[in-house]
Amino acid sequence: MAALQEGIYHAPGRRPGRHFAALFLRVLPGVGARAAAAALGDLWEMLQDLKGGRVRDLPGVGLTVDQDDMTVLLGFGRNAFALDGVGLRRPRGLADEYLFRSADPAGGGPLLRGSGLSYAPVVSANMATEAFCVQVIAESKLAVDRAVVETWKVLSDASEPALELTTFYLGNQRNDHRSWIDFHDGLSNLRSEDREGVIAIGPGTDEPWAVGGTYLAFLRIAVDLPGWRRLSRADQELAVGRDKLSGCPIVDAGGDGPRVDPGCPVAGTQIWESANDAQFSEPPEVSDPLVRASHVQRANHHIRPASDSGSRRIFRQGYEFLEWADTRSPGGSQGTGCGPGFRAGLNFVSFQDTPARLLKMLTAGGWLGGANFGGDEAKLPELASLLSVFAAGVYFVPPVVDGEPFPGAAALGAAIAARPPVEPGSTARPDPTITGGAPAPPA
Repeated sequence: MAALQEGIYHAPGRRPGRHFAALFLRVLPGVGARAAAAALGDLWEMLQDLKGGRVRDLPGVGLTVDQDDMTVLLGFGRNAFALDGVGLRRPRGLADEYLFRSADPAGGGPLLRGSGLSYAPVVSANMATEAFCVQVIAESKLAVDRAVVETWKVLSDASEPALELTTFYLGNQRNDHRSWIDFHDGLSNLRSEDREGVIAIGPGTDEPWAVGGTYLAFLRIAVDLPGWRRLSRADQELAVGRDKLSGCPIVDAGGDGPRVDPGCPVAGTQIWESANDAQFSEPPEVSDPLVRASHVQRANHHIRPASDSGSRRIFRQGYEFLEWADTRSPGGSQGTGCGPGFRAGLNFVSFQDTPARLLKMLTAGGWLGGANFGGDEAKLPELASLLSVFAAGVYFVPPVVDGEPFPGAAALGAAIAARPPVEPGSTARPDPTITGGAPAPPA
């Protein structure tokens, strides 16, 4: 029985943990699929132990993890299917037409043909295009940080190294439901009843073994906060398509400023509470051209059913980030999202049954095609360079299949022998062994 991996918080009432990490793993030169599978099996076992409060370097010591609520998800990049000995066909969503472009070696360059998004001028290499990625989400920052460090330990301790950690990105969700531009974020996400139909790969749409899996798209996007703050509140609201304070969708530009539905939000509630889902979480169809050019209008056309890839709906999980940035470097803060000594932005994570949903949203006219963010970019140059990309990748997220030691093991041409769980306090660390023949792919 194939099922979606954990770490995709699509079920009704399920909320992602507050802290996030995306780890990117490279296969070392000369390493084939079977050796990569052994290394992934060992790594996956360690991560499952972490979820249970066990650390390999602390035998007999149990961690307090009751409140961590940690989840781990494994994704396969295109490079994984170029390894010698791969046993299953590459999923269709990792074909050339569904991948982001490389950054220009001199820095910058467009993310996609037809998109208004570009790499930041300081980015000369995209670090999110490795063979594997691991997503870790937890309620505590320590749990996420510990997963990064323990991953490095496992890969470094291997007697015959096969994988290396090339980079990782951290983020967190704000408890005020806002982003760094101060507006409410994530209000237009999918309704609960639509989510699995958008996320999960269905029969006949991809390789048979991919059914029940999904595709993860990752974008690390910086925001030019100095440029954003030069805009008036009215210009900001028309660019976003929502009222800055209430989060209500704008219905027209108005003579005295943007106007929202007077019934929004429902009395006594915040815009992000469920009472507003039916009417206000998805922006209404509007005729005002200034409002139609806004970000939320471009990204949320009302095409039903959501499960149809032509609807271009995706399931998004976003995590803000803040990091040091030297604004004295060439180019200063222009186009890099830098403030006075820092870079602020968003780890954009989406799940969909085909990357075509997201890529067409980013490139099609009338959607986000040609736009950096939205709004009147011709008159407000700050909007035309508001967002800049620091990393971008597309990964296939294999389904969980009974009997596999980690998701996607069969794709690497071999199955790793099942190992009994390690009891708390045990020092046993059985070596992974490769058994002949991959199990049959799921129907």
